[in-house]
Amino acid sequence: MSIMDTLNGEISDLFWFVDDYFWGISFVFLIGLGIIFTIKLKGLQILKIKETSSLALSGVSEGKKTSKISSFEAFCIGMGARIGVGNIAGVATAIMMGGPGAVFWMWIFAIIGSASSFMESTLAQIFKEKKEDGHFYGGPAYYASKGLGNRKLGIIAAVLLVLTFGVGFIGVQSCNASSALSGAFDFENNHLVFAIIIAALAALILFKGLKAAAKFSARVVPIMAVLWIVFALVAICFNIDGVVNAIAMIFQYAFTVPSALGGAIGTIIVTGLKRGVFSNEAGLGSVANIAATANVKHPVKQGMIQSFGVLVDTLVVCTITAFVVLSYGNFAEISALGLKGANLVQAITADSMGNIANYIIALFMFIFAFTSLIGYYTMSESNARFIKDSKKNILLVRILVIIVAFCAACVTDVTIMDAFSDTFMAAMAAVNMVIVALLSRKVFEAYADYRKQKKAGVEEPEFHKDALSDATGVTEWE
Repeated sequence: MSIMDTLNGEISDLFWFVDDYFWGISFVFLIGLGIIFTIKLKGLQILKIKETSSLALSGVSEGKKTSKISSFEAFCIGMGARIGVGNIAGVATAIMMGGPGAVFWMWIFAIIGSASSFMESTLAQIFKEKKEDGHFYGGPAYYASKGLGNRKLGIIAAVLLVLTFGVGFIGVQSCNASSALSGAFDFENNHLVFAIIIAALAALILFKGLKAAAKFSARVVPIMAVLWIVFALVAICFNIDGVVNAIAMIFQYAFTVPSALGGAIGTIIVTGLKRGVFSNEAGLGSVANIAATANVKHPVKQGMIQSFGVLVDTLVVCTITAFVVLSYGNFAEISALGLKGANLVQAITADSMGNIANYIIALFMFIFAFTSLIGYYTMSESNARFIKDSKKNILLVRILVIIVAFCAACVTDVTIMDAFSDTFMAAMAAVNMVIVALLSRKVFEAYADYRKQKKAGVEEPEFHKDALSDATGVTEWE
């Protein structure tokens, strides 16, 4: 073992050690507050799903003739951030780390988390602000500073978010995409070649600005999401006899740890939470940054749209990927392959469909990683502008994102990037959920105003800050 391998292992072990403690705290906030929000909103995410889905999918033509970010474009950027390698590699990793039962807990936490996503996205809209480039910005840093009047807490949230997404998540996405491509295309220095391609394409989009990123996401994300679902369904058909067993395993192992894993039931539950949150990002405050960029007439509209996005990500996309893996055979047979992440999905589909599956999945991983990278850059730019709204700051963030994407794509083992992102993800979740809880009254008041207008027959409700009992810090809803 080389000195570098030893060093990487020690760094990973340190992050995982800290990660265990952080996730113990974050688990309480994410689940406890998520349940409270669900009760307070009267099961909005499920009982109003017809309305939330309609809002999310009805604005396809919005934003085409304006420089502002439309609600649909913000939804697509958000889905671009959500639908990434977590929906392919992350699901396979969850199954290998926590067993098939981890999928069940991903479902549960997605339903709970979609309420948290509604809360944070609505808050981001209420406390958003317009910067010198003419776009709206918002998120945990903004609503902590403007809503709670605590700029220091806002700066902590901003720094955490840049570290979590601008470094950690982008690193994981880039590393996984490069690994999948390298697994499909075997030639000398392939990691370096793919790293250059990923970094170059990222630079091409990012230096064109936020609107260009929004347009790219609006065009690519819906198409790629549908294509992945179609491909995955075809892969499942090759093992259609195993679907019933796949469903049975999910429920069978939801409360039982597979003997191959050892550990305890807590391992399954926490694995489901971690991988679910990594995929749908509910409660992290990340998509709230994207939600704030939308030009909408009422904050609740974007909150409902992003709430629906959580369910699509986990209950639809992640579930289909899980069936691709689990329909292959029993858990012992899947574990015997000795693979994880995207390589496991590649091996299973290639066994059924031939080597062409390797190339197809590599392509999906590359594009998903790239659209996620754009979403994470959008969040990072928003927080950089919060700390100091200057062209120099934005340039530094763009350079940081491109360097991280390049360096991570050169790494052959994603373990250290997983450890880094998981640790900061837990810290970000705890900080964001506390801030959201402290400001939750404003969200409930905004939602009551929205429902009152809908009940009165208003087709598209409009918000004014007077609807809040205390509008301190609200600057964009005169």
